Amino acid sequence: MQSPSGRISSKRRRFHEIVWDLRHTVFAVLRLRPRGNGLDVTALGSGFFAAPALFLTCHHVLNSNANPHQDGDSYHLLGRFAGKLAIHQIKEPSVGQDIFLYPECDLGLIKAADDPARPYAALSYEDLPEGLTLGVAGYPLPQLITTPQGQIETAGLIFRVAQGVVTASYEMNIQSDQGLLRNMPVIEVNFLFVPGSSGGPVFHGETGRVLGFVHGYSAVRIRERVETATGITDLPPGMSNMYIENVHAVYSLAVKLNRVRQLLEQFGATL
Repeated sequence: MQSPSGRISSKRRRFHEIVWDLRHTVFAVLRLRPRGNGLDVTALGSGFFAAPALFLTCHHVLNSNANPHQDGDSYHLLGRFAGKLAIHQIKEPSVGQDIFLYPECDLGLIKAADDPARPYAALSYEDLPEGLTLGVAGYPLPQLITTPQGQIETAGLIFRVAQGVVTASYEMNIQSDQGLLRNMPVIEVNFLFVPGSSGGPVFHGETGRVLGFVHGYSAVRIRERVETATGITDLPPGMSNMYIENVHAVYSLAVKLNRVRQLLEQFGATL
């Protein structure tokens, strides 16, 4: 299939055709931090181009309390398609000039070099009925190695997608490492977003329009009880075969784009 250019199509088509187009807009976010005579390279999450020069990810990807952005950091946006690796380098960006952080809605934006031919996602702020087919894309669970020469081995960078339905769409307060995010409009699905998915697009399963971005998940305790493991022999001395069984209902959550529409439009991301 031909690689897209500019805003990707939003015509109705098969899911794998949507994924082929959309994957050209989706990248893993890597941080390069000077350390002594070398670099520490950390895979932080995912994101996508929402306009030719605007990359969208999560605030907690770029600036979590545990691993915040620092002066001198650089970023690589890495994508893999058709057997090739694409890299966009963001060298030592400044907050408020190249990186924009909005902890109140878990949004992080990166200004990249403008390229009119760069593929970017079609957006949507539509209402989401329960049962709507959607997809999610990103680079979860990246396994990256830095060689002694300082080069990044990217064989463990794998693009992954999932398909499901909207189980619910509502507003809720979300507890994050930045505090309480109030009245967040969320898209809920019943398959699990895994580490590294944060910031990736959640999109309409028939048109490819991006509806939201991955935030995280919510686990609700259903049951907790003591169980006895059976069929296990030769336990180490002092180890019990009793354990606590926890059963949770796990729902993954994405932030709806209408929560950040005004911010996106200020940076030129339009429908």
